[in-house]
Amino acid sequence: MSAQALSRAFPSVVWDAPLLRGLDMRARGEIEAAGRVRSHRAGDVVFKAGEPADALFVVASGAVTLVGIRRGDADAQVIRRAKTGETFGEEGTVATFATRPVEARCDENTILAEVPLVVLRRAVGRAGGAEVLARVERALKRAATLDLLRSASFTRALDAKDQEVLLDAARSVSIARGEHLYREGDVAEDAFLVADGLLQAQSDDDGKPRIEAYLSRGDLFGDEELADREPRPVSVVAQGPTWLVAIPRDVFLLVARKNPEQLERVRRVRTEIAIAERRAIPAGNTTAHVFKDLYRMRVARSLLVIDQDSCIRCGHCAWSCASVHDDGISRLVRRGDKIVVEDEGKSAPLLVPNSCQHCKNPSCMIDCPTGAIGRDARGEVFIREDLCTGCGSCAKACPWENIQMAPRAPAPKGPSHRPFYPEVAVKCDLCNGVDGGPACVASCPTQAIARIDPNAVLVPLRLPSKSKKAEPPAVMGARTDAWPWVLGAFIAGLGVAGIGLSAWPSGIASGVLLLLLVLYAGLKRIRGPLQKLRAKYTLSRAFYIAHLALGALTIGITLAHTGMKVPGNGSGALVIALALAILTGAIGALLSVVVPPALSRLERKLVLPEELGLRARELDEKIFTLLSGKSELVKTLFLKVLKPYRKARFGTLFLLLSRRSLKEEEKRVRAKVSTLLEGRGREKLQGFDDLVKLVVEHRATRVQRWLTLLLRGFLFPHLAATAAAIVLLVIHVIVVVGGPR
Repeated sequence: MSAQALSRAFPSVVWDAPLLRGLDMRARGEIEAAGRVRSHRAGDVVFKAGEPADALFVVASGAVTLVGIRRGDADAQVIRRAKTGETFGEEGTVATFATRPVEARCDENTILAEVPLVVLRRAVGRAGGAEVLARVERALKRAATLDLLRSASFTRALDAKDQEVLLDAARSVSIARGEHLYREGDVAEDAFLVADGLLQAQSDDDGKPRIEAYLSRGDLFGDEELADREPRPVSVVAQGPTWLVAIPRDVFLLVARKNPEQLERVRRVRTEIAIAERRAIPAGNTTAHVFKDLYRMRVARSLLVIDQDSCIRCGHCAWSCASVHDDGISRLVRRGDKIVVEDEGKSAPLLVPNSCQHCKNPSCMIDCPTGAIGRDARGEVFIREDLCTGCGSCAKACPWENIQMAPRAPAPKGPSHRPFYPEVAVKCDLCNGVDGGPACVASCPTQAIARIDPNAVLVPLRLPSKSKKAEPPAVMGARTDAWPWVLGAFIAGLGVAGIGLSAWPSGIASGVLLLLLVLYAGLKRIRGPLQKLRAKYTLSRAFYIAHLALGALTIGITLAHTGMKVPGNGSGALVIALALAILTGAIGALLSVVVPPALSRLERKLVLPEELGLRARELDEKIFTLLSGKSELVKTLFLKVLKPYRKARFGTLFLLLSRRSLKEEEKRVRAKVSTLLEGRGREKLQGFDDLVKLVVEHRATRVQRWLTLLLRGFLFPHLAATAAAIVLLVIHVIVVVGGPR
């Protein structure tokens, strides 16, 4: 978007616009002070779809075309054209933190007056009172509703007369997160169009809600029951702040009967979308509520995910996050839920850790009493620490616990006009101002962590499209393979050993390689300029691969130096120590490939390594709490089947060797119980499935402890052998250089 800011004084044609006509000089002055006049060239983009809708525009000269993808279409279509004296961008009036549903593009050289909506409301309210403010609000919502009718599946193909009939009868409905629009069995009185937000259609399944579909911007629903006033077959619940347009039964049926083929098309598209949305229900050992709370995915602009099949649990992401912030506090906590998604045709288990996802509708921003939380034009949510009082309202408001309270830096000495508050809210700021983007992503040696827009890359969130260009990009992006470099270095080393080198060149080369291998520990942890360079060029993966390759090369150079022999003196001890260092390093590299996938199969949600010891006790408490009040059959089955399963001596080993996931293991245990029952007593098994899940997870927790110990434990012998090799190398150099000549 390129725009040139001009004088703040609005051209007279702006004040002649119906929306602003009649305002007094005070109101005009306030609007001009907060707004601006912008000059655009032909082809400039005024705003893009998805950007915050916090201002409307009046065309002072020129023309602007609004373009958007209508519900059910693959390609963008023209919604309408705003000419001189007309307004656009009114969608900001429909709901708190609404986003642009369309893109605005200049057809020719254009001058626009930008009017912040919050200032418009305040100025109109002060100047004209409640009556004038209500008139302006009605006009804004009517304009926004008309744009919705022009872009929705059913109403976009209607002629202007039918659209006007619907517009006159429509009324706005706003509901909050968790609020029911209607419940199963209610009498159908209206059809609904979703203007902004997300809703979940639910049916009752033995007292538990079953997800039938998700409804988002542009969807028409609730119409099928209108003709015969049938009871609602499902309940509809808001997954976030939602604005809808309700169309009364009589008016909707009047228009629908005139356009039956258009209504049939909408129902066909709706069925396709519902099928696609049902794919969001997770499979395997995914934590179910992550995708069931689809609102979280829909509102996230930048979701941090960690590929559990590649993550080696080294903690570099959290460390690097802490190191780039002056207070030394990590904005990333490696704890959270798992989702299983499709990535390049394969199933990929991803951890969604506690880290700000820069929501399109940030709850934290609403609850901040001082305005310390803001959102920029790109949608990034930020905290102004100088305005934060440390009240904690934002941390409580965040549904996903992505904001934490931290000690504030000591107040500067001397008089200050601001009170000092001991705590301040902190969260992920996407490493704003740091070269290379988020430090957690740049520091990962296995490229297992990424920031994604879930609505762009997660297959279950994408609506069906006929466009061949609609294939989502890889979730984790391209990765650099290590094995070609390691194999090439190993072959090169063996080649050098086969050719043979004299003692001095091979000895110097071996010593230099060993020092370079040791240097890796510093390169990946050192702060300051090198840390910035490492982040800017994302060198962590390159350093890791270089470390592995140099280790492989060192084998051949050392063999060339020793002549394929191990001397029976101090030099031999050096060779043995170096061999142990390389062997333990190779074992560690192999474990980093084999262990993470095994761990991810057995994790329902990620628990920090230091918390695994307490996890078994926590699960025991849940098991015995759940047993309370259960039927005698459930208690008997627990004593005869589940308790022995939980205490089996080699059960942990069997689970590991079976390569079964938690879901598969639960299915096996249930099958065993079904065989014992022979179809009897099923009505008395309420709560038994939950017990099975807890008992299986209890066994899996022990496997996780073993695997985590393996993954992290190799480092101690590796470091010990490396330290011994360094000491022996120094002694060897002293002996060789200072010995008899």
